[in-house]
Amino acid sequence: MFSIIYTPTQGEAIERYSRLFRKPSGVFLDIDETKDIEQILLHYGNNEDIDYIVVTDSEGILGIGDQGVGGIGISIAKLALMTVCAGINPNRTLAVVLDVGTDNEEKLKDPLYLGNRRPRVRGERYDQFVDKFVKAVQKLYPKAMLHFEDFGTKNALNILNKYRPQMSCFNDDIQGTGAVTCSTLSAAAKHLQKDLTECRILLYGAGSAGTVSGLFASGGWGAAPDPAALLACLESVFGE
Repeated sequence: MFSIIYTPTQGEAIERYSRLFRKPSGVFLDIDETKDIEQILLHYGNNEDIDYIVVTDSEGILGIGDQGVGGIGISIAKLALMTVCAGINPNRTLAVVLDVGTDNEEKLKDPLYLGNRRPRVRGERYDQFVDKFVKAVQKLYPKAMLHFEDFGTKNALNILNKYRPQMSCFNDDIQGTGAVTCSTLSAAAKHLQKDLTECRILLYGAGSAGTVSGLFASGGWGAAPDPAALLACLESVFGE
């Protein structure tokens, strides 16, 4: 069942979202219309109606990268997993996509693409958009968990570090994957009858979980990762 409600089926549906579109599901927020964020969210319920929110900016969807507004599918799919695995009431959830444009050339050239047909907005304007959304969530749904999903690596850690002290929030790519990886490594170390600090571990890939795990490891297990070091590491590998 997971392969139907999540990857790989959901990945294909996300890639083809604009061409398969029949009716909207979830909340679409446009970086050009930030003044209406609270009013839009209120259409989906008030403080007593929402327990769990998944939001994405669609920059790092699964293994297929930037998918623009099609990323709403990952928010919906992750909520389905939360219902199946954690018993979250699906009627008390909210799927959100932040449309800041896309760097996917195929989407930009597609006349049927439904999102903003321009390169991604970055920097201060992007940060202000995310902040306005988060503040609206804090105001309207103070009891809800805010789940950040498939943000680009550079933004993911910065957003998590900024809002984690302020509210109940969670980044699945960093914390969810990290928790599963940590439990696997712990089990492997136990099987080898070694302490985890005695093991040599290869981290393959430069996604959110891999790079953050590398920083934790380099600073000693239990050390706090340095966001500046993470960005420097990524830029040294991939460039600006």
